[in-house]
Amino acid sequence: MITKDFDKFNFHDASIEKITRYTGVISIDFKGVFMSKEHPESDGVNWFIDKGVLQLCNVTSELPLFWYDDIEGKPHPEPELPIDEIMNVGFDGNVFEFRGFLRHTPWVQWTVNATQFKLEMKSKYLAKN
Repeated sequence: MITKDFDKFNFHDASIEKITRYTGVISIDFKGVFMSKEHPESDGVNWFIDKGVLQLCNVTSELPLFWYDDIEGKPHPEPELPIDEIMNVGFDGNVFEFRGFLRHTPWVQWTVNATQFKLEMKSKYLAKN
């Protein structure tokens, strides 16, 4: 289980297969995440994580927004699955912010207040450089 250096992962074009919520945890089954060779657990090579689970831990709240225009986000029509294709995600130590698509429709913003993560790789292969 990987628990540090979130910035060494690239979630661009990753797909979300399933989201499960537990008390204080949001579990995200994903496909297609890049792990940089700069990550301490990469063994010095770039990896493509074909399947994995990202757990957001110590979750206190979440806010999914759907952007119909570029003025302001509106309440999300499907908050239980707010996003299924990630364009980018950031983590500042207190907040995860996902941005991307739901069923090929842009633009979705999903903000989760959480202080830690756990990433489990279920299958991976060497990334082409």
